[in-house]
Amino acid sequence: MQVNYETILDLFNNEIKKNTKNKRKIYRFERYLSVNITKICYVINNNLYHFMKYNIFIIKYPKYRIIMSLNIKDKLINHYVARYILMPKLERYLDMRNAATRKNMGRDYSIDLLKKYLEKFKRKKNCYALKLDISKYFYSIDHKVLKDMIRDKLDEDEFKMVEVVINSTNYPYINKQIENLKNLELSRSNERLDEIKAIPLYEKDKGLPIGNMTSQFLAVYYLNELDHKIVHDFHMKYFIRYMDDFLILWDDLDELKQRRDEIIKILEEKYKLKVNKKKTNITNIKEGFTFCGYRFRIINNKTIINVAGDTRRRVKRRIKEVRYLYDHNRISLQSAFSSISTYQYGFNYGSKRKMQRLVERYFYQKESRRKDDKNKI
Repeated sequence: MQVNYETILDLFNNEIKKNTKNKRKIYRFERYLSVNITKICYVINNNLYHFMKYNIFIIKYPKYRIIMSLNIKDKLINHYVARYILMPKLERYLDMRNAATRKNMGRDYSIDLLKKYLEKFKRKKNCYALKLDISKYFYSIDHKVLKDMIRDKLDEDEFKMVEVVINSTNYPYINKQIENLKNLELSRSNERLDEIKAIPLYEKDKGLPIGNMTSQFLAVYYLNELDHKIVHDFHMKYFIRYMDDFLILWDDLDELKQRRDEIIKILEEKYKLKVNKKKTNITNIKEGFTFCGYRFRIINNKTIINVAGDTRRRVKRRIKEVRYLYDHNRISLQSAFSSISTYQYGFNYGSKRKMQRLVERYFYQKESRRKDDKNKI
């Protein structure tokens, strides 16, 4: 395996430098840019890569979860593994209905695909949506199963590099830091305590690190054989998978129930995963179902799309928190605007105007009232 200087430099300039929020890390790396890039090339070309250490922290929105950040060197190598090893070798096996985090795909692609499916089914007397959700997906991916899937598709040096990333969740310090972060958050928070307690720890030889590019791709790839089985063996082509969320539309309820049970059995026995029973259900599309943060219903042969209630409540809570942080001078106006702009402009379907009104009511109107109060003083 050989990599040249220009490839790593290009990754740094076009991906790492642009997307790393901690600019101090970028500055320190750039002080000795040529030396650092040369060292990375030497490590890759001589198959000497060994993992350093994650910087682990908690984020709160849209829900409490752990993020495992990399230093610049490890992040560059991680992007190289994803861009130049995993994607060229493995992406050809992925079905077009497997949409999360892939180029020219994502959430909007999934929703547009679902809208096409609904157009085919909405005039039928009955049509049902099977929603299936995997519990703690990233924490549950089995290392042995994943390695066996990719071993024969990579050469020896490539596999060894990917294996280093997969095994990186086995270090004892990771669970210790997660426990410490959970306890700290519990000690200073008065709400969402159950959500904090539910943050899982890593089991030995289980799970992928959350927050890096190789993990995202491997998580998309992990269930690709099941995707093909659903489409080609079960002949259920009206299917979408968005990471760990499955959706199948079908007009035969009994067959759909049978396939649901078969899929769950495969997930548990072959992939060592557990299905979230609370989020796994079959509903008539006329009654409505949620997918990718939206609620879909068929009313009078028309497809109605609205932002799901849980999504609206999370957005409202986040806007109010950003407003509070800004009012108490804990973040700048620029940071506050960056935080809420996603909610103001990021919903392209359904209740777009309602989401904009949430932002106006809980952020901008409070700003207007604050200015009025200052003028009175």
